[in-house]
Order: sequence, then structure tokens, then C-alpha cells
Amino acid sequence: MLDLSLILQYALAAVLVLLALLSTQLATLASLRYFRRERRPFTPALPEAELPRVLVQLPVRDEGGLAVRVASAAARLDWPHDRLEIQLLDDGKAEHHEELAEAVRRVVAPGINFSVLRRGERSGFKAGNLAFGLKHCDAPYVAVFDADFVPPPDFLRRTVPALAADPGLAFVQARWGHANRDRNWLTRAQGMLLDSHFAVEQEARYRMGLPMSFNGTAGVWARAAIDHGGGWTGDTLTEDLDLSMRCALKGWRTALVSDLEVPGELPETAAAWRAQQARWTKGHAQVARKLLPEIWTSSHPLWLKAVMTLQICQFAFYLLAGASAVISLSLMALGAVYLPGVAALGLAVTALGLGASVSYLYMGQAMLGREQAPYLARALVLAIIFPSGLVLANARATFEAFSGAQMEFVRTPKAGARMTGGWRGRPELLAGLLLPAFTFIEQAWSAPFFAVAAAGLLSIGAMGWSGSAKVAAREPAPSLPPAE
Repeated sequence: MLDLSLILQYALAAVLVLLALLSTQLATLASLRYFRRERRPFTPALPEAELPRVLVQLPVRDEGGLAVRVASAAARLDWPHDRLEIQLLDDGKAEHHEELAEAVRRVVAPGINFSVLRRGERSGFKAGNLAFGLKHCDAPYVAVFDADFVPPPDFLRRTVPALAADPGLAFVQARWGHANRDRNWLTRAQGMLLDSHFAVEQEARYRMGLPMSFNGTAGVWARAAIDHGGGWTGDTLTEDLDLSMRCALKGWRTALVSDLEVPGELPETAAAWRAQQARWTKGHAQVARKLLPEIWTSSHPLWLKAVMTLQICQFAFYLLAGASAVISLSLMALGAVYLPGVAALGLAVTALGLGASVSYLYMGQAMLGREQAPYLARALVLAIIFPSGLVLANARATFEAFSGAQMEFVRTPKAGARMTGGWRGRPELLAGLLLPAFTFIEQAWSAPFFAVAAAGLLSIGAMGWSGSAKVAAREPAPSLPPAE
């Protein structure tokens, strides 16, 4: 019978192999992005008379002045007024609805087909809100913008013609910009992570013709794809990934307009970012639970099933990283001597993970012309360290997704929003302090392997403990503009 240390080492080897797969995916996408020739969607210059009807949906919930700002930006979109309809979908508190509607009317010019709709209940969260809006319009193309994004006036001109020219496209996605990128080091690290997601991962998938996920905002859908894919459903917290993958299973393709940037707002505090990432992680895990059986029983080729599985299961990094740390610490406590193969695998996976991450992040900056930015090196290091501090929250989110825990949509607090109660960084601080202490006591030589994890936990925990998680409370909450 195998002893406990051998069982744990075999389990660790299995976890390391899975981590290596995720790192290999990252490195492969970076390589494809670099070597695959540039691809752009065909966007013909349609005559004015041939421009189709478009619905613009603005899902909001107690967003204050941000809702008015996105409404104003949507009303300035360059598109014939008789073929443009804009919906502000208010899912906020009933007592604020009339005030919001009045504020929006003040910034929307006469002649714009603009409606403020409220459904009166929140079933399905954002997905339910979008589906509610679709019941009131049958336009063949639907653009979606979250409240903290500001579409440029030419957005529809640069996206809708691509959908009109290719009936096989489900959606066209634009690249996110970051209006508050330089607010602090946390936003700079986030900006780098998202830059790489769009400029490397999304771009590589598009160039290779692989399934690409809608990013929830700053994109335009073909209504036929939404309907054929089964519509917006609220049984996961990432309705964008869910619908994207369902459409991909039915043969729909996607496109990316990488040179079209739509600026949005990044979470400015550790608490806000932690909440956002936990929701995204839980949503991805829910989509995996929902769609993986359908993917693997489909008639698609094996390679496509594997690609879609790896894409959906990127959330597993945090759970696997946490499991790897727990198993390693348990082996230390047992005083186990590592099998040569397991030790070599651990070193190789660590080197692969760091190498893939650095290449991925640097390439994202290089592709956008930011490789000479003065803060590049520090931001790159922090973009590797800070996500490690989310391992506790995201591992918990993954567990909740697969355990069937009741869903709760924790909205990402916007810049300037007041935050009260809740997380203050204690779990991350405690874990970040105990991790290096334990390794030094048990096996000091292993401490460097936990340095990134400890630094991430301490950084995120310290930001929460010091009060930076509530920095927004010292600033005015987003408010509606005063009546003239």
C-alpha cells in the first residue's frame, strides 16, 4: 500500500501537469499572435441608404453619473437616427428611476430614439436585463455598453458593416481602453493584464479562427446569433462567455477590431478588483459546469473540443495553484523526500509558468506600442504578483460554482462609489505571513518557490487592511448631474 507521502506526490504531479497545460496555452497564444499574419474583418463602406437598424443597449444598476455619461455618448453615435434605437435598461432601485430618467433626457438631443426601461425585478441579473430589452425591439444588430464605458462616435460605423457583410459572424468585439489606467499601481497592473488579453489572446484566437469570447461590453451582436444560440440566460455570472460558447458550438464565428478602442474604468481598489475577479472566476466555472458536457458530446473535432475546454477552464489556475501549495506544504510537514521526477516537474512547471506569463504580458505592451513606458518593468512585476493574491477568493469562488451554491451577483464598485463593510484583507494577510514562515521553519530552501504567492497575498491583504479597499469612501459617490 502506498504511503501518504507518495499519494500526495502523485497528486502534486497531476496538479502540476494541469498547470503546465494552462501555461502552455498562454505561451502558444503568444506565439500564434507573433507569427500569424495580421487579420482584419472586412468592413465595407455601406451607402447611407443601406445602413441597417441597430439597437444600442445600456444595462445599468445604480450607476449614478456614469449611466448619464454612457447615455450621452450613445446618443452621439454616428448613425442615421431613423435606424438607431437606444435603450437605457435601469435595473437599479425604484426610488432612483425617475431621477435617472430625467437626467438622461437632459443630455439626449431631440430626435434620438431613446428609451429608459425598467423591468421591476432582477431575475437573471445582467442577462435578464438584456433579454428584457430585446423584447422591445427587433433590430437585426445589437450593441452593448456597460455604464463605465464611453463609445466613440464612429463605433457603429467601424463594426456593424462587418456583421452586415458576413452573416456567419455572431459578434464584433472592440478592444477595451482604460481611462483611469494611471490612477495607481493596481490599475496599471490591471491595464497590463487586460492589454495582453485583448492584444495577445483575443487577437491570436481571431487570427487563427478559434472561438473568441464576447467581453460583455464594447461589442455588437447579430440578433440572429443571439436567438440561435439560445439567448441571454442568467444561470451563470458570465453571460457573455456562456452565450459566446453556445454560439461557437452552433458554428458561429467572431471578429475583433483591435484598433478600435473603447475606454472604460478599472477597479481602483483591492476590494473592488477582488470582487470583480471572484465573480468572473465563479462565472467561468459555472459555464464549464454547464457547457463542458455539451462540448464533449458534440460532433466537433477533438482539437476544437480541447481548445474550447482550455479556454473555458482558465479559471482553474487559482484552484490548481492553491492545491499545489497545500499539497507541497503538507509534504513539508511530513518531511517527505521528493521523487526525482516530481521535483524536476515542479522546477519545469515553475519556469514555464513564469516564462509564459512574462512573455504574454510584455508582448501585450509591445503590440500596443507601450514597450518603452517608463513604469513598464514595475507594472509587469506587479501584474504577476497581484493576481497571486486572489488565490483564496478565486479558489473559493470556483468551489462555490461546482458545489451549486446560491448565485449572488456582486457588482464591481465603480470609481468613486462608496463601499461599506465586508472584506478587509485579513485572510490574505494571514496566509501571506504564515506561508513564508512555515517554509523557512520546515524547508528553508523551498521559500523562493512561494515568494510570488506570499508577495501577492501580502500586497492584496495590505491594501485591504490599510483602508485602500475603502479609499472610495473618501471621495464623492457618482451622482446625477443637477437639473439646469
